[in-house]
Amino acid sequence: MKRKIAVRTALASAVIAPALALGTGTATAVPALSVGATGSGEVTVTVPAGESWTCFGFDSGFNFKTGAFAAGVGKLSGFTKASNVTVFCFGNQAPFFFNGSVTVK
Repeated sequence: MKRKIAVRTALASAVIAPALALGTGTATAVPALSVGATGSGEVTVTVPAGESWTCFGFDSGFNFKTGAFAAGVGKLSGFTKASNVTVFCFGNQAPFFFNGSVTVK
């Protein structure tokens, strides 16, 4: 268990540091999370125009998925169906960090 936490912490640090160092300006909005198609185990991440966010998510079965998204719609898929997914996103503009949770179908 300690190893899993250490790996997650290292991954989060690797994502956060460049976002904070390269940030320019202020984000106009944060990504929006929604559920993908029924039975897909997907979370849809909608990124506002002119921004980019790197997101990773964990479901209640400790499945870990990650993706980097430019403006538009991106997907994190492969989560256990009917599970709660917590998504953390790091952007290149302040506020730099966003998190949310959805239940996938």
